[in-house]
Amino acid sequence: MFNWPLSRKAWFEAALGACLCAALCSGCEPSVAEFHPVWPPPPAPPRIVHVKTIRGPADLGKPNLFEAIGDLLSGRHPVTLLRPSGIAVGQDRFLYVTDQELQAVLVMDMTSSHLTLIERAGETYFVSPVGVAVCGETLAVSDSALNVIFLMSLDGKLLKTLNKPGGFKRVSGLAYNSKDKLLYAVDTLANEVCAFRLPEGKLVRQFGSSGTEPGQFNFPTHVFLDASGRIFVSDSLNFRVQVFDPAGQYLFHVGRLGDASGHMAVPKGIGVDSFGHIYLVDSYFSAMQIFDQRGRFLLVIGGEPGDAPGSFRTPGGLAVDSKNRIYVCDSYNNRIQVFQYIGGPNDEEPTTTTAP
Repeated sequence: MFNWPLSRKAWFEAALGACLCAALCSGCEPSVAEFHPVWPPPPAPPRIVHVKTIRGPADLGKPNLFEAIGDLLSGRHPVTLLRPSGIAVGQDRFLYVTDQELQAVLVMDMTSSHLTLIERAGETYFVSPVGVAVCGETLAVSDSALNVIFLMSLDGKLLKTLNKPGGFKRVSGLAYNSKDKLLYAVDTLANEVCAFRLPEGKLVRQFGSSGTEPGQFNFPTHVFLDASGRIFVSDSLNFRVQVFDPAGQYLFHVGRLGDASGHMAVPKGIGVDSFGHIYLVDSYFSAMQIFDQRGRFLLVIGGEPGDAPGSFRTPGGLAVDSKNRIYVCDSYNNRIQVFQYIGGPNDEEPTTTTAP
């Protein structure tokens, strides 16, 4: 039996009771339901639905009562997103999010309210973490200020650092090919993409140069690999996404400069679902555009800066999981928006929806 002074014991019991009461009553009080729009709007058949908005642990899943009590007793405040930049999904359950303002990687368990904050790799604190990729049992994080890639265990223990001969000029987006065990990294200011073989971290491939021709880049930022190993690179200041085969040979590109359907200004995060639909966000237009696997425009979500579900402010990273859920880092709204593809595999007829 604890032999605490009465006043301290009474304080603890009061605090515990308050937490229990809040937990028990949270489902009893009326709450404002979040609006979940669909795209395209009726009467057209819906293909995308807004599922959830995530700002912190309270938006993830069932609250953990004991963690809430611990936060209360220690005076800790729940961590919330400030400027999410990059995102990766592990096991369709864990979100790994880089936050440049928090200078950390947030690990979010979507089946509970548990959140872990990783602020350093070994003895080195993150300065500007941007790219993140799950590489089997390894987590890769790029820091554009430190210009290195950190390889860590999934619980945040440093394994090694990666660089290329001569060093990165500005490392940014990351993507992993699990079949070939290759980690792809974008070097934005060098206008190239590098591939490292894991776990040894050997640089095995580089492609790209400065320019506007096929296979050349102007400020590339994000990279994504689809199930067939094709490499999608956001060629941001060439206003397009270029697609390469697994050997780095140019195949085709999506988009061009303009403000009509399928045109782009500053493409950033990109992903592909199991049906081959291509999703990409445009930071300048504050929009997510969707294309079919041949690069034909299908649909746009957003287009005017805003904070309603389906609106964005300078979106950045994007990820797609195996269940065709789309996660968008809505950077300057301090949140992640989650969408679900609900159409079929043959929804390839372009819509008449106008892009921003």
